Amino acid sequence: MAVRSASIPAPYGGWDTRESLADMPPKNAIKLENWFPSTDKVFVRRGYTSHATGMPGAVETLIPYVPTTGNGKLFAASGGNIYDVTHPGAVGAAVVSGMTNARWQYEEIGTAAGQFVVCVNGANTPLVYDGTTWGTTPAITGPTVNNLIWANTHQRRLWVGEKDSLSAWYLPVNSVGGVATEFILTGVAKLGGYIMAMGTWTRDAGDGMDDVAVFITSEGEAIIYSGTDPANVSTWSLIGVFRIGKPIGRRCLTKAGSDIIIITQDGFVPLSAILSMDRSQSRLVAISDQINQAVNDAVRNYKNNFGWQPIVYPKGTYMLFNIPTSQTTADQYVFNTITGAPCKFTGQNAICWGLMNDNLYFGGPSGNVYLADNGSSNNGKNIEADAIQAFNYFRSPQPRKLFKMVECVFESNGSPNAAVDWSVDFNVSAPVSTAQASPVNSAVWGNSKWGKGTWGTEGQIYRGWRSVRGSGRSGAPRVRIKTNSSRPAWIATHVTYERGGVV
Repeated sequence: MAVRSASIPAPYGGWDTRESLADMPPKNAIKLENWFPSTDKVFVRRGYTSHATGMPGAVETLIPYVPTTGNGKLFAASGGNIYDVTHPGAVGAAVVSGMTNARWQYEEIGTAAGQFVVCVNGANTPLVYDGTTWGTTPAITGPTVNNLIWANTHQRRLWVGEKDSLSAWYLPVNSVGGVATEFILTGVAKLGGYIMAMGTWTRDAGDGMDDVAVFITSEGEAIIYSGTDPANVSTWSLIGVFRIGKPIGRRCLTKAGSDIIIITQDGFVPLSAILSMDRSQSRLVAISDQINQAVNDAVRNYKNNFGWQPIVYPKGTYMLFNIPTSQTTADQYVFNTITGAPCKFTGQNAICWGLMNDNLYFGGPSGNVYLADNGSSNNGKNIEADAIQAFNYFRSPQPRKLFKMVECVFESNGSPNAAVDWSVDFNVSAPVSTAQASPVNSAVWGNSKWGKGTWGTEGQIYRGWRSVRGSGRSGAPRVRIKTNSSRPAWIATHVTYERGGVV
């Protein structure tokens, strides 16, 4: 019987928990862990390296300070202290000590007096950093300041809110402290609850960019106001109250371009898309639509854990959502910001995330801060990547096929030493082959390498045929790699098989 051959691209369409196994697009993947989907291939994510060490417990907040001129600073909150972690190495003495907890929300605002960061944690007097000194002045008066738990800058005003409250408080324009005015949402929020977070949404109203205030309540309402001065009814008005899924975590939203992305029990949803439809349809416009089953499972299992946080990482062209699976472990659901394709990162046990000078950092459970998206190992340990591509009928769903050989093509700056297995008819077999880490200049995988690519550091093509066993109507490759030195990219897969008759 004649041997046939076929080629399929690597699963650059991303992780998929939406489609059935029998109907999943060939470019998607049943599992895609530590493989990042680019526009035409998938590659092992970068690793992380130690940045700052020596803090007494879990790092629960990273606070960047970005001045209008000069270099910024990065601070980390651990235990009751805050440390300067701008420079690598062991931390010095705490710049702030004696605080009740390390779970700060912060907002940076510029005034005539300079650039300030205001930090609130729901337990202590708000902290203010002016670029040189940490303190509690200028002070905010009006609310019970020790209860302030969130902050946001809107239309040049600093807004803050107390925990378990439907009141927001705003300061005069371009002010860090002073007398705050209460803005009450009781009665407007029809479902009750409290304000979980506030954001500013920039929308195009036809006459230019129009910033509106968005209050997200614990019960799943988005309350939106337009205007500049809440004290003036002629310049401040309610746009509407919209039902959304309940937000997950105090750090449930982030700015993404002109939009706001919110972590909800219905998925990761852009505000601009969900306001025009019923909540029951919000899944259709969620950026997490392709993996919403996994998101829903994570919400159900881990919603009460601290550490849920979204962050946009422009240099890496991805948006990351931290999923705290326990007090000390976490996964990340990651989306390519160009294609929208999702994947899952494991092995980065982050409690919090932050950006400084376009670099991505995370705080760990053992008193360390790490520089993410850096190097080819997890601080010296292997990165373990695992992908199971969608099952493929190879254009003929009825005839059985006897699969004989498979060849994966990689581009890498060192031998990928990949483990390649083959599954048939939606039965994901346990791995048989073994993935091994190899030195960056090793060249043992496959039986040929040729040319030089443009990916990575003088990337070369690695390929090699492997015998496989399996008979069925459909087949799928599983590719696993362990690495601590090279960064392989998986480009394509070739397979040979004999075709039987229709059964």
